Amino acid sequence: MQMQFVTPDPQDLVNALGVEPEITGEAQMTLTLLDITNEDLTFSYNLIGQSVSVRWNAKSGGLKLQLFREGATLLRIQEGDGVTGLAVEFATQDTMGVLELQIFPNVSVMETSLLT
Repeated sequence: MQMQFVTPDPQDLVNALGVEPEITGEAQMTLTLLDITNEDLTFSYNLIGQSVSVRWNAKSGGLKLQLFREGATLLRIQEGDGVTGLAVEFATQDTMGVLELQIFPNVSVMETSLLT
């Protein structure tokens, strides 16, 4: 059961987040969010690998969060109530879930993963 990984148009990401995705691999795009969040935060997604990764470093240089997930089916922009972020839906043979990366006004990460 191979699903397609659906992502927003890169221009929609620019419009919502103010940063353009950079091509960082054969099918990988990376959003470097430091300039807009004042946090050392990167979000990458790979269309062929159907994966996403989040890397968030502390101002001291230490790692705050490193997250990698496969089985991504949908990347969408979430906007409303003064909050902007990204949500990634996942589905594997055994699990389904959502990873939410809030970017404005403050950076936060929430994940839900459930057995199917």
